[in-house]
Amino acid sequence: MTYSYERFLKGMALRTSDQVTLNDIGYETIELYKEEVDERFFTEEEFKALLKVCMVTAISYLTKINEDYLMVDVYDESNQHHVKTIWLKDGEIQLNSRQN
Repeated sequence: MTYSYERFLKGMALRTSDQVTLNDIGYETIELYKEEVDERFFTEEEFKALLKVCMVTAISYLTKINEDYLMVDVYDESNQHHVKTIWLKDGEIQLNSRQN
């Protein structure tokens, strides 16, 4: 299993020339009910398939030129199965082709 922070650090290496380390990032993991999850990050089918409770890990980094990156990993709370990764840059959703 690849941890969220590993996925984030690899993704940031593709997105910026900053040397991002674990000490440079902010992160948290929270448990959310499906109703608390932002629907705009999912297709209709993905959202319908979410279980009642999800684990969400959010990891952020502010680059030297003030670009704000956020990666959100959604997991099935019952078995820790990775459901989806969402990348945002300055609050805008990044295209799937740039996701890890």
